[in-house]
Amino acid sequence: MVKFQLTIILILLGCAVFISCEKAQQVVKPTLPDMDPMDPVDNIMPPDKMMEGSPVVINELMADNDNTVPDPQGDYDDWLELHNLTDMALSLTGLYLSDKEDNPTKWVFPENTVIPANGYLIVWLDEDHDDEDATEGVHANFKLSKGGETVMLVDTDARGNQVLDSITFEEQETDVAFGRWPNGTGDFQAIVATPGAENRAE
Repeated sequence: MVKFQLTIILILLGCAVFISCEKAQQVVKPTLPDMDPMDPVDNIMPPDKMMEGSPVVINELMADNDNTVPDPQGDYDDWLELHNLTDMALSLTGLYLSDKEDNPTKWVFPENTVIPANGYLIVWLDEDHDDEDATEGVHANFKLSKGGETVMLVDTDARGNQVLDSITFEEQETDVAFGRWPNGTGDFQAIVATPGAENRAE
């Protein structure tokens, strides 16, 4: 009888030790939720994983670039700057730019177009998208109107081509940039041209 009681006590003690070890492991190594919003291959967030509210904004533009900044081919063309507001690189593949509200998918970003974390991307609005010599830089199939118009950043087909960001501007001065101040979040106004860098007020 005494041996039986001792056996029961030893079994109960063993169970208590096992349960305590299991709980200790859970404290030391808790189960984490599945958190993988980015492409595991290249660590770049694809467009369909972007959060609510556009993480990329139209940040600066120049509708009459006569002698301010040349494109990679040495031409002085219209340009637009996008700014990534997040701490991770974002893929723009499948997104669109347009200056026609009745044609929001006028120009699609090429495959593998990436904007760096907290970085900038210049799109040359020069209609050189099919030019064999325009292999360097990103070139769209439309130009801006110095007299004023609307330009839009539009979401992918899969997400319904919603307008992510847009700016309607009036007549522009030659070689004067029009951008957000404060940088990335403020209203548009005439600013110092800083393509590819943080905006500065005049």
